[in-house]
This record gives sequence, structure tokens and C-alpha cells, in this order.
Amino acid sequence: MLIYTVLVFPRFRADVQAGLSLSEAIDRSCDPLRYTVATFVSIRSLLGSLTMRPATSSIALLASAALGYAWEDGHNKTCLSLTDNQVSAMGNNSLFTRWRPHSHFLPPAGWSNDPCGAMYDPKRDVYHMFYQWHPEHINWGNISWGHAMSKDLVTWIDAKDWKDNDALAMGPTGYGNYNGLGIFSGTGQPVNLKGEQDGTLILFYTSVAHLPTSWSIPYTPYTETQSIAISKDGGKTFHDIPQNPIINATTLTAPMHWNLTGFRDPFLERLPELDVALNVSEPHYYAVFGSGIKGVGPRIPLWTAPASDLTKWSFLGALWEPSANTSLGPLLSTGTYGFNFEVSGFFNLRDSKNKVHWYVNMGTEGGNVSFHESAHWSLWNEGTISRRANGSAAFTPVAGGAGDWGLTYAMTSFNDTKNSRRVQYGWAPEDIVGDGGLFSAKQQGYQGSLTIPRELFVHEVPFVAKTADAVANKNAVLVAEADGSYTAQTLGNKPLADVVANLRQCAKPRVWSASTRQSTILLASKGSAHMELKTTIAAASGAVGVVVGASADMREYTTITYQPSNHTILVDRSHSSSLQGFNNATVTGYFYPYTIQGFKNSTKQEPITMDVFVDGSLVEIFVNDRFALTTRIYPSSQCSTGFGLYVANGTQASFDSVQAWLGTKNVWPERPANSSSQLVWDTPGETNNYTWWSGN
Repeated sequence: MLIYTVLVFPRFRADVQAGLSLSEAIDRSCDPLRYTVATFVSIRSLLGSLTMRPATSSIALLASAALGYAWEDGHNKTCLSLTDNQVSAMGNNSLFTRWRPHSHFLPPAGWSNDPCGAMYDPKRDVYHMFYQWHPEHINWGNISWGHAMSKDLVTWIDAKDWKDNDALAMGPTGYGNYNGLGIFSGTGQPVNLKGEQDGTLILFYTSVAHLPTSWSIPYTPYTETQSIAISKDGGKTFHDIPQNPIINATTLTAPMHWNLTGFRDPFLERLPELDVALNVSEPHYYAVFGSGIKGVGPRIPLWTAPASDLTKWSFLGALWEPSANTSLGPLLSTGTYGFNFEVSGFFNLRDSKNKVHWYVNMGTEGGNVSFHESAHWSLWNEGTISRRANGSAAFTPVAGGAGDWGLTYAMTSFNDTKNSRRVQYGWAPEDIVGDGGLFSAKQQGYQGSLTIPRELFVHEVPFVAKTADAVANKNAVLVAEADGSYTAQTLGNKPLADVVANLRQCAKPRVWSASTRQSTILLASKGSAHMELKTTIAAASGAVGVVVGASADMREYTTITYQPSNHTILVDRSHSSSLQGFNNATVTGYFYPYTIQGFKNSTKQEPITMDVFVDGSLVEIFVNDRFALTTRIYPSSQCSTGFGLYVANGTQASFDSVQAWLGTKNVWPERPANSSSQLVWDTPGETNNYTWWSGN
């Protein structure tokens, strides 16, 4: 009798018993360095306790497992498809694993939104990430902070445990208190209140006393104030400081005197270069917020405190004064400022010549645009900094664009001092339209994820032709060089290279050689629901791109294409799913390929490199290290995992080698595949008769 053995790591047995195939369970346990115990057991003992999928050969699966093969999704599935009626009839958490990402940061279950408090603790060599959370619910409300930790920004562990609300870091204290109804977004720093690194961690957050709040309704005084929570035990516990709220300014009062649309989401940084620009006598911390003035326009208020006392804050003024619902440049390429800013950021980066570049990022609200699917938009601007007569800073925008052209919102960044880089995360909500946006929410048992961590940097391309479009779109600054050429400088945005390399460790690589094509081709009819696809388009005479999420019969598929006619990246979701409860609208982003000057004044368009990550329903697209777009697809069939190359009719396109990595790493090795929790309804008393939040 043949005896095969498999490695059984923590979570492996539970995953298979929960319904995952052995190959999927092994894929979740693919990195032996992540595990503390490894036990060899025989097939006979495994078969006594594990349920095999009927369509799968037990011997073949176990033999492949013993050999360490990573099977592609689809080889061991019956390709069952769901209908809208079936989804609606299913119970809570019944589809928890169906479209769930596993290569991204997300809570164990429940509603989640903004990333918060990301920081690196140099005393303990650990990263912290917090997030807006409503555990045991599928909708926004009672907003708290969840917490997880990592050694490498790749694999994560929940701060306490993944069960129920065990990952909670802090939550509202009850109506009548300054933080009674919400712990809104904020940032963190690994310093004490004197700005010293002694192992203390601080969280600077918006404390919420009244709800509802929105830029479009009257602002109740003291709805939002700013507070600090502190930890002396490495993040195990956080406690509010007695001086809270440390910023108690509100609408139509000193020192701001603004008729507020909102005042929230502190972004806290040490900015030595700003100390110099403002000619201050001692080191300071600076904080910016999302805000606006009713009937006037959105604002980023700038506050400061001496590094020696982070409880003493002074208002400096607005960084700049955009008018309501205006834009820096063309709407298609720079977006709209809307009427209110949220989750704003203010930081600087250095280019290859060590010159300082100043940037702001902001979530804009209310600017309805036909080609952008949401009234929320994550934008950035680059600008110059000067000192105002009153000692404050004046920011003058010179370039801008979208931090993410899709649904990602509430983007924030932190200074990764371990690796000397700025790392950005954003919130990727679901994209459900049926049943008032809750079509599959209770069946999934969760909503929301964070994006792949991205590095922000000064992106520089030399010898760029100064074309009319390159100047007009306002996406980059064209710097004149001594030799008469121009260098394009803009805000770079790319997935962290070390994180991507780690995600690929578990994956099955596939490579296709360079080719010229005149039609769309499906390279693989069975890929993975968790994969990366990357290709470089060397030249094309028309629309060109890639295909993901495809069924073998092409009833379901999603195309991601560059459209040269108007310099857009389009994600066509009209065939992404046969389920009508999910959004199938096309997503539009602006991307202008540079024209590069060559020998003897020859010119050529730069190649276009697309790097696409599919992780459950989540799709993230990166182009040429300066474009990002996030969206969602929810194929009805589990086997809609094929992928290929898209070439429009009448177009010829040359592709450099195509690469795919099938089965990217699960970054939550301590969680089971099904980490769902019970779903509960809040009472009328807990929600002020459902006026504070919906309660579900």
C-alpha cells in the first residue's frame, strides 16, 4: 500500500474541515517559515477526519500535496454558479470565503473602512496597522479601531485574536462623552507626548460626540474634536490621556472661525523641512485635517505643536483655499475638489537630486462626475511651500491627479523608517448595488479591505517631449534640463517590491514569450482567484490590455484596456458577473504615456506596463509606477479565473513577455479561512432610533 505524507501546519486541518480542498489548504500554508509546528501524518489518518470534495481524486490531490505542488484554482472545483435568487436566499456568512481576499489586509469579519494609525515601532521591530471597524455588523456604525501587527508588512496577526471583536483596540465610550459615538480616523507615532522614542505609542484620532455628520447638513458644535490615546505596552492596550480633547475647536469659534463642513482625520508628522521654511526656533510636529467651509470650499487646516509637548496645539491656517467643486486642471486628468476634504495628508519626498517636493493628499466629497462612479475621490496635489506673513505655510498646487482612479478612498501614508520610504494604504469598499447596497453583505459577513501597500516616491522620466497634452493635463511638472531636454516629475505610486516578492513565494509562475497579436486571446482558461498578471505593451495601434476573471466559455470576463484616443484606462465590467446585484459599470482612469525623445529628434511613446492583482473580488491595477486603479468583480462562477490579452478589432499590438503568478500568499496564517463572526442588530436605544447609524 502506498503511503503519502503531508505537512500539517496550524490551521491546515481546520481549513480542510471548513470546506477547503487539500490543495487550497496547503496553498494557505505554503511558507514553512511561518509555522511553529509541523507534524507528519499518513493519508489513512487524514482520511478519517477530513472531507474530500467528490469531484477530486483523493490520491491525486494527496500525492500532489506531498510533492508540494500548488494546484491552480478550477482543477478541483465543480464550477458551480450562483444566481441572484440563490444569493438572496442564503444565510449569514454562507458566502464568507466566496469572494474574500486573502493576500490583502482586512479585518477578521464585519464592516471596515479607513486605514488608521499605521506606524513602525523601532523599539520592538514591529509594524502596527489599525482600521475603522464595526465588528459583528455588515454596515457602518459605532465606529471603533481594530488592530493587527506585522514584522514585514506581508503577513499579519490580529493584536489579540481573530474571534468576534477580540481585535478591538479602542471604541466609543457612550453618548455624552467627547468620544462617545465614534473613534474616527487618525494616525500614529512611536513617540511619547514629549516626542521621545521610549517605546511609547500614540494614536491621534478624531473623537466624535454627535451624529449624524456630513458636509451637506448643518454642523452640530463639538461633533468632532481631536484626542490622543497612548500605549506603554507595545500596543496591547491603549488609554485616553486626561488632557483630551487636546484640540477642542469647533464651528464658528476661535481659533478657526470657520462654518465647518467637517473637522476630522488628523495626519500627524514631524516635518523638519517645514520648521526651516517657517523659521521656527524649536522642532515641531504638524497635523493636517480634512475640513471645509460651507458655501466656500474644502480646506486642509494646518496645526502645530512643539515636539516637546504634543498636547499644546496651535492653529496656523489653511494650507490653500480652493473654491467649492473646482479642479486643478482638466476634470478628466485631475479630478474635482468637491465640497469637503476627508483623510488629508501632508508630506514631502526627495527626488534623485535630493530636491524636496511637497505633496498633499485628500479624499474629496460631493463632486459628482459622470465618469467617476462615486462622489468620493482620492486625489493628490504637488505644490510649493512659502511662509505667509502670519508665520503659517502657503501651499500652491502645481500638479495633481488621483491617488487611485477607482473606488479606493481614505488613502493615508506613513514614514516607514525601517526602510526609509513612504508607504500608503487605502480603503477598498465593496461594490454592491442590489438591495440598497446590501445584496450579498450578510451572506459575505464582511465589507471592505485595504489595498496592497504602495510606495510613494518622486517619479522621474528623462527626455520627455513637451507636448501640449503633457502640459495641459497637469499630472506632472516638466523640468527643463541644461541640455535642453525635459524631465517629467510626478508622484510615483507602486506596490511595495518586497511585499510583492513575498506574495509570489507561494504562487505557481507562468511565462509567455514576447508576441505580436491582432486579436484577443485567452492564455489560460483556468487561473486563480488569487493571482498577479503582468505584461508590457511595447507598441499598439489601438486599444489594448489584459483580460481577467474569465470563464472558459467567456460568458464572464473583465477587460482592462488602455484607450489611446483619450488616454484612459478602462475596466469594462459589463461581463464581469451574471449576478445583477453587483456593480457592472465601467471604471475610468486617466493615464498619459509620455513621448520620449530619441536620437536625432526621433520620438517614441513609452511602453505601457500593466501589473494586475486579483484577490477574490478585489482587483488592483498599476501602470508604469505612476497610476493605480482599484475595483471589484464578483464572478458568479467559481471557475471564472481565466486570463489573457486584449486587442481591439483592427488593432495590432506587440507584447513583451507576459508573466502570471497563480495562487498568491495568504497573509493571515493565524486565521482560519472562515473567520466569520455572528451578525447582530443594534437596538433602537443603541442607535438613537437608528439616527446615529443603521444598526445592521
